[in-house]
Amino acid sequence: MPGKFEDILVQCIDDIKAGRYSIEECLERHPSLRNRLEPLLRLVLEIQPPPDVEPSPGFKVRARVQLMEQIHAGRAVTKRPGPRYRNQTSLIPQRRRFSMIGIIVAAIMAVSTLGGGTAYASQDSLPGNILYPVKLGTEQARMMLPGDDVAKAERALSFAGRRVQEMTALAEKERSDYLNLAQDKYDDAVNTALARIEAARGKGLSTASISELVAGATAEQLSALDKVYDRVPDEAKEAITKARQVSLMGQGNALAALAQDNPVRAAEINMATAENRLNRAIAVAEGNDVEEVESALQQYEELNQFGEEISQTAQGLGKNVATVEELVAKATSRHLSILDEVYDKVPDKAKPAIERAREASMNGLGNALKALAGENPARAMEINLAAMEERLNRVRAEAREDNVEEAENALQQFEEMARFGEEISRIAQGLGKDVATVEELVARATTIHLEVLAEVREQVPAPAQAAIDRAMQESVKGYERAVEALERIGTGIPPKPPIPEGVPPVPKGIPPVPKPEVPAGSDNDTEDEQEEQGGQRTPGPPSGTGGRP
Repeated sequence: MPGKFEDILVQCIDDIKAGRYSIEECLERHPSLRNRLEPLLRLVLEIQPPPDVEPSPGFKVRARVQLMEQIHAGRAVTKRPGPRYRNQTSLIPQRRRFSMIGIIVAAIMAVSTLGGGTAYASQDSLPGNILYPVKLGTEQARMMLPGDDVAKAERALSFAGRRVQEMTALAEKERSDYLNLAQDKYDDAVNTALARIEAARGKGLSTASISELVAGATAEQLSALDKVYDRVPDEAKEAITKARQVSLMGQGNALAALAQDNPVRAAEINMATAENRLNRAIAVAEGNDVEEVESALQQYEELNQFGEEISQTAQGLGKNVATVEELVAKATSRHLSILDEVYDKVPDKAKPAIERAREASMNGLGNALKALAGENPARAMEINLAAMEERLNRVRAEAREDNVEEAENALQQFEEMARFGEEISRIAQGLGKDVATVEELVARATTIHLEVLAEVREQVPAPAQAAIDRAMQESVKGYERAVEALERIGTGIPPKPPIPEGVPPVPKGIPPVPKPEVPAGSDNDTEDEQEEQGGQRTPGPPSGTGGRP
């Protein structure tokens, strides 16, 4: 792959110096590059450590200045990725008279004169070390090597990974004073990778692979930064918090780019990272770190927003909509169960953050189910009914623990999901698709729901029974709506579920299930007749019932 040669060169040098391979073994691993690799490997590896004499400080400074001048000659460095990219592209043609590999070798040789003793002494340096600027300079030299924007985005991503490793090492060595520098350089590297992806897309290059790589790498870096956060003193936590926000920003931008090519993979990565944030909340809840619980939940909410954007992209492209929405619906339903676990472990002052996260999950679930119903109403109803049953299991568990307040919270979620079910039914009716399957699912699930609610009703005190009665009434209403729809289409009716004694009767006047909307053209024509007459059927759910607001 173009732009990979210098990576192979560096890896071979590292492997040989570590004793993992000989020169010949490295060459055998890359036979097509043998003629280019061999002379450079032998040149670099012949550099001998200098005599055991400590150079004067003045000599070290002069040598370092000369090296940095060679690397940065004629180029201003800015923090923003856009200007830096423009400066690089405008200067590269002027430098083509120099061998880019020669610049790397020159840098290696210059480093060896600084008293480090090996050609790559700077590669293990950390912020605050005298060789750290040389390490950064070598990376800048690698960014100047030939290759398209995709290759350079990959290089920048590798440098971002190095910065996270440096932050980890600084935490282990209790050198937190230099974390701000590493964080700042991490920000630079992530932004450079994103700028290169954007530039590649502007040139019509495929960026799906590198976007996926960035999205996956930043997710891993976020988890690594969690461990750093847990180790550093309080005064250093701000730098790690900023670095984690950079990771989230980087992932969001990478996912947005990936969604243009592969919305399913973008949704998978995003949902996995969201679940990781919830697991982080559980871990820190056990240590009563309320601030960090709230931080993890805030990150979870941001990832939910990324998920909404991915879904909207899929819908806009008309690509893999059903698969994406099913992924989101199933994941957010699972997230509600994880949030239950967090809720049970945190002190009361952290519970409002969990309520906000629950609300975000419920909104995400509802939106995904409605969008999925526009493609596959039966599957949407299956997922919703499974989520409703899970909420009832939560009600039962909390009732057994005499936790009435949390049982009522779960009942509220159950009732909201019941409303999702009503919308799915309306969408199916409007599409004229899967109507019988959807309504049979509702009618049969109602029996299970009522059995669980009847069991819970016997376990809670009298004041809490009103909430149970309301949920049971809603379930019966759902059953009767389903029966009405089944009768209208002439399908068999499942048996009516038993209602426990003492439950107030369902109020009369249940609104009927609306009939399918008839497209414009004739008030009385059926959809089939309109098709015969050249009309068009409505391609999606009726207005206000499907898709996202």
